[in-house]
Amino acid sequence: MRKKFAYIVLLLCVALVTCGCAKERKESTVPGVSQTAQETSPVQDASSTPCKKESVTLPNYGDPGKRLNNCFVEYPGEPTREDKSYYIVEDICGQFTKEFVENVSGKRLTKIAPPEIASLNNCTYYFDEKEYVMLNLEYLAIENQKTGNEYAGYTVATNAKIPMENYVVTQKDGVINVIYLVLGPQKFISLRPSSKNTFTTDQFVDFAVRVADAIKNYK
Repeated sequence: MRKKFAYIVLLLCVALVTCGCAKERKESTVPGVSQTAQETSPVQDASSTPCKKESVTLPNYGDPGKRLNNCFVEYPGEPTREDKSYYIVEDICGQFTKEFVENVSGKRLTKIAPPEIASLNNCTYYFDEKEYVMLNLEYLAIENQKTGNEYAGYTVATNAKIPMENYVVTQKDGVINVIYLVLGPQKFISLRPSSKNTFTTDQFVDFAVRVADAIKNYK
């Protein structure tokens, strides 16, 4: 009888110790969030925030723009256009919105900045105080850019993954310096990071692929 009583007491002690450990593990989770929720909730990244497709008011434009699900904003067409194609215009920050760049980069932005010189057509997208990527619209001969970079000792090649005409310019150390997305013989958008730490090579190419996929039918 005494042995049976001692065995019961031992079982109770083991049960108490086990409950105490479980309680300790539960209390080590984030306050206010259940353990189950923390284990099953996916991480919300920048690529999972689509925009509502709708008309938006544009500064200095009489007609509204059209915001797409990918957060890119199409500006109203010009009446002098002879075709029905959409043309990229000079307001890069207005078209390539903060949300759009977050979606295609998969990274959160701290801010975006228009050009400091009014005659330039670019927008700078900051991931933090030091790292950023600049999108720049140029009305220049793309072949001259290719020739100039080759003359500087850089390697210029086309990347088949990018779904539009392009040039990828690589430095001697293997770091991509700039990627050109070609809209026409005299019109292109350059993607230029602030340093080699902004993107890995694969991240930068993937960024260009996603931007190009969104604008590949534009001029």
